[in-house]
Amino acid sequence: MQACIIPKRIIKIKAVRMLTKADIKLVKSLGDKNVRNTNSLFVAEGNKSVVDLIISKIKPQQIYALASWLNQQTPDFLSQLPFVEISQKELEQMSSLQSTREVIGVFHMPKPVFNPSELNGLILALDTIQDPGNLGTLIRLADWYGVKHILCSPQTVDCYNSKVIQSTMGSIGRVSIHYGDLADWFKTINLPIIAASMEGQASRIFDFPQDMILLLGNEGSGINPQLRAMVNKTIRIEKRGLAESLNVAVAGAILVDRYFGQFEF
Repeated sequence: MQACIIPKRIIKIKAVRMLTKADIKLVKSLGDKNVRNTNSLFVAEGNKSVVDLIISKIKPQQIYALASWLNQQTPDFLSQLPFVEISQKELEQMSSLQSTREVIGVFHMPKPVFNPSELNGLILALDTIQDPGNLGTLIRLADWYGVKHILCSPQTVDCYNSKVIQSTMGSIGRVSIHYGDLADWFKTINLPIIAASMEGQASRIFDFPQDMILLLGNEGSGINPQLRAMVNKTIRIEKRGLAESLNVAVAGAILVDRYFGQFEF
């Protein structure tokens, strides 16, 4: 006897309103850092980034999505979201990407609590990292290894830059990122500062402190002299070939892995 197959019931939740010109203007304007900071909002594009940010409890201000994306979500998930259904043409108008995705999210910037006296474990400090891809990769690296805090100099690229957001692949929702004067912070944080350098002790044999700051410098000029004077130790990645230098995100990944190689997860 052939089994009777009951068609799956699809429950559709309607968007509460239509897209407006003001929506399009806001999303496009958030490409500017000053506008982002004034409104405390940033944009993420693509299913992975948007869903991961929602799951990480970063509050969405508005979700703009194609019907194809909305139909893939559960009613319970959609019922928690302020969303607007948009067309492919409208998505292309709003997107900053060459290849548009199915969904764009506008999110409220989180305000992570920063208490220097409570920092422990491995802390990343970034001095004037200017390439969005490098910063995004370092944020994703921190998320992979469970590093909870990244300290950034004011000259470091904005972590809510759209290229940074894309390269983090949602990790920005799970790492606390703080911008401020690194020199001032180093005076109040009672942790050893270990700097990546072309000179210094070989990192392969270095005895990493369990609680420490790993300082990474600018892609071209390295660590500025004021911060270098505050460093407790410098370590290097052993060179065997002829390359002049390593990408800062690659160097960061090697050193973070060597740090965790000394301690149990």
